Amino acid sequence: MKNSNVSRGTHPAPLSGNLARSRADIIRTLSAVTLAVALLATGAIALPSLTPVEATNDITPAALPPLEPQTLADIEGLHSEAGMLTAPIRAVAAMATAVPSATVKVARAATAVTKPIARGVESIPRSMVRATAHEAIKMKKGILPLIPSKFARAQEGVVIPVSLTQYCVQGETRRGRQTRHGIVAADPRIFPLARYVEVFLGSEYLGRYLVDDTGGNVLGATLDIWNPDCREAARFGRHWGSAILVAREVESVPNDTLVPTRWDGLAKR
Repeated sequence: MKNSNVSRGTHPAPLSGNLARSRADIIRTLSAVTLAVALLATGAIALPSLTPVEATNDITPAALPPLEPQTLADIEGLHSEAGMLTAPIRAVAAMATAVPSATVKVARAATAVTKPIARGVESIPRSMVRATAHEAIKMKKGILPLIPSKFARAQEGVVIPVSLTQYCVQGETRRGRQTRHGIVAADPRIFPLARYVEVFLGSEYLGRYLVDDTGGNVLGATLDIWNPDCREAARFGRHWGSAILVAREVESVPNDTLVPTRWDGLAKR
């Protein structure tokens, strides 16, 4: 048997397959170009034109049916009502402008009232801060702190709110005289002894009385009027009134309006 040492070589692939693929690509390309040309020729597809479009004529608006008379009247009513709203709107604007100024006035008034309180009772008018009888008694017992400004001396001609009571104790007064008609007991820190006061019960003038006595519970802005009838004095109770310290120049002037004998109707109130 004859051996051959020559190896088998690899032969190149035939070119028939590549040619077939190239022909198919060419056919597809030609078909696409032919189809595009046909579409352009028939007008099925239009390329965008670079030529500026000429302005067309204005479009005539469509004719609408005329509105009903009632509808026209309603529209006119809305116009008139809108015009009437301008006045309230202006009023609201004016109020909005006035509110800040009113607020400033209120703030100033509040400051005027509260500033003296913040500075202390000494800066408040004395006629406004004098202790009532109950307050003065509590201060005496130590229940409330003692505030000297609440026992400020009365000024001549200045009205001082006071509480009015009556007492019927027989004996000597603080000044060493016998109790009698026309005298009152008072707190000497407010109403000094041996001075006269004009006394009022509401708007009713009771007369002029001499501060001639004091009392253990007659403290603060109060006047205790002497009455010989204990039953009437108890029935009188406590009333709110006012008193005015009489100036020394007129203390000697006779006062015929005071007749301190009996209290009659006054004691029964």
